[in-house]
Amino acid sequence: MEIFDIQSKKGEKVFGHIDMLEYPHGTKERLPICIIEGVEEGPTFLLTGNIHGDELHGLVTLQEVIQEINPTQVKGIVIIIPSLNPAGLLVMTRTPLYVNKDPNRLWPDPKPKKKPELKYEDPFDENLDPENYPNVQEIFYTKFAEIFDKVDYFIDLHCHAIRSLPFSYLDRVYYDEKIEGQKEDSQKLFDKTKDFVEAFGFTLVLEGPPKYYFKENLQRSTTGSFVNKCRKPGFTVELGASGYVEIDIVNSAKIGVFNALKYTGNLEGELEKITSFPVLDEKMWREVAIRTSFSGFFVPLIKAGEVVEKDTPIFEVRDIFGKIKETILAPGYGTILGMWDDIRCYPNQEIAVFLVDNTIDVILPWEYEKKEEKKD
Repeated sequence: MEIFDIQSKKGEKVFGHIDMLEYPHGTKERLPICIIEGVEEGPTFLLTGNIHGDELHGLVTLQEVIQEINPTQVKGIVIIIPSLNPAGLLVMTRTPLYVNKDPNRLWPDPKPKKKPELKYEDPFDENLDPENYPNVQEIFYTKFAEIFDKVDYFIDLHCHAIRSLPFSYLDRVYYDEKIEGQKEDSQKLFDKTKDFVEAFGFTLVLEGPPKYYFKENLQRSTTGSFVNKCRKPGFTVELGASGYVEIDIVNSAKIGVFNALKYTGNLEGELEKITSFPVLDEKMWREVAIRTSFSGFFVPLIKAGEVVEKDTPIFEVRDIFGKIKETILAPGYGTILGMWDDIRCYPNQEIAVFLVDNTIDVILPWEYEKKEEKKD
């Protein structure tokens, strides 16, 4: 396989760099890449990490996978890009220095676009539309589609929060109602992706509900774009906090990666169970925000991953002397997924994310918004 002039070799690991862009002073931003081609035929599997420069667990996990994987035991091809954001990594920032936008919201948009019908003529109409002038990051990600076209499975490794249960995000699959059979194909894609996620071995969490998903441009995330544009199985893994490395999380993520490679047939062997933290595999979970009503200091009463019944006290908000101003109750049967790295709070502030049972469709038409408006 050849990727951006880097040629793989059977039974070997090939290392190289992909030219991403040129800086004003003449040097280039380059992505590190390792292509591992087995001696037997099999699927092509892409692993990436560190798209946010301060998220380090994925980077270290993929470093260890590169060192430990044996090409002679691989079937097919495994492509590993340990850092999708070297510029952010060097200065430990979420975004790269050349585009002050979240790089995980700039991938090719799978959502169908509708241009408004103009009732006037403007010779500069195209000139004023920023969508006609993608930034350097978007230009490169469009080229990156060359890799996506060759890939059968994809996992992108991220970090979530300082007191977070490691988990996997599963995207809903959207379909065009005008395309015959796409709804049924979308259900098959979702089911296949769900099996893929479950093989990894972490708690499965559905990406945000549609209104939030599109408001946050999550369809333009790495895996949101891959699943809904390329129509192939892919998902995001969230690994604890940013800015540091915890070896238990790395070891568990590494087990998950090898589990996924076994599931796809790139490697042989039995799947290994994750044991270093809770895995909640009884439901398809979704997130809800936990917010405070008062200013003060919030203190958790349960741990992330500790499942409780509805109305169980999960947080207290205290004043500076420790007097309780508010007790926050669980909004349903579930658990705290993650808490933010502070204890100060103000009214209506989100302090944590809680998991509840998902009740929203996992297969939806792109035009769901329009239909909901009509119902109202």
